[in-house]
Amino acid sequence: MRDRLRGGALYRPATVGPAGLGFSAGRLIAVSRTRDAWRDRYAAFTARKTQLAASAALPPYVTAFDAPDPDLLAIGNDWSRALFDGPFYVSPPRDPARPACSLVFVQSADGNTGADDPGTLGGGDTDKHLIYEGLSRIAADAVLAGAETVRGAEVIFSVWHPQLVALRAAMGLPRHPLQIVATMRGLVVDDVLLLNVPEVDAVVLTIASGMRLMEGALRERPWVRPVVMDAADHLGRAFDLLRGMGTTRLSCVGGRSLAAHLLAADLVDDVYLTTAPQTGGTPGTPLFQRPWNGRAIVRKYGTGADTDVVFEHLVRGTHQRPA
Repeated sequence: MRDRLRGGALYRPATVGPAGLGFSAGRLIAVSRTRDAWRDRYAAFTARKTQLAASAALPPYVTAFDAPDPDLLAIGNDWSRALFDGPFYVSPPRDPARPACSLVFVQSADGNTGADDPGTLGGGDTDKHLIYEGLSRIAADAVLAGAETVRGAEVIFSVWHPQLVALRAAMGLPRHPLQIVATMRGLVVDDVLLLNVPEVDAVVLTIASGMRLMEGALRERPWVRPVVMDAADHLGRAFDLLRGMGTTRLSCVGGRSLAAHLLAADLVDDVYLTTAPQTGGTPGTPLFQRPWNGRAIVRKYGTGADTDVVFEHLVRGTHQRPA
């Protein structure tokens, strides 16, 4: 039986398994069939994502400048370095009690990040397959997303191109990062692929009222661990608990509201920001809703079909961004 994390301390539900819940034989059979159906969907999803990544034409980036801080970790293999025009950098944790945290976003030319499908913002296939679903997650122990990003979605936040899968394996990391969903109001667990596959470890980050709405569903899914905060603005304490669970590096992929809370709590170390060449998105949805104390250490430009795409890696710091 897995321990659960609540309010800064471990607690154990009275029962976490079907037998302890008093399920009938019919209910146990139904649960088993449902899990088999989810496994089938998971297998189809992973096959589709792998095929899309492996077959995508990825125009290489070219470097405008590359000036990493000396303590950053450089990652990559020959394949990724050729496409990215050099290594990809990740920050170490600045506090040993908390994981390092990155944000990964794409914005339109006029600075909007809001869109039902972020792919429509125009970041291009290299951003999607090499960075968003690739290098930004290669070294991550966990990927964090808000409830609106996953609600009712068939999604698992991982790496998919075979070259990047091999790179992650070479780093000694599990096939998929831990999947973390942040929800203060709770969500329908039955609607979310990443919470219904026992082979994919997951965490639900919530508060007591959200936990009450999901507790029955989570008891049927012992591979999903709740982290229950005392209040919605206690993200720092939640990060402490996640570090205690073995998370050293965390990648946040959205949404914008969750990113704003992480920035306000000073929990963000890296921002990987791709800017599309065209305007679009939901008006008035910038990533930075207030000034952030960051500076660019890397800038790349897209080529071919991704000409005029701009990628920047910003790190927490006091210096001005290069012009």
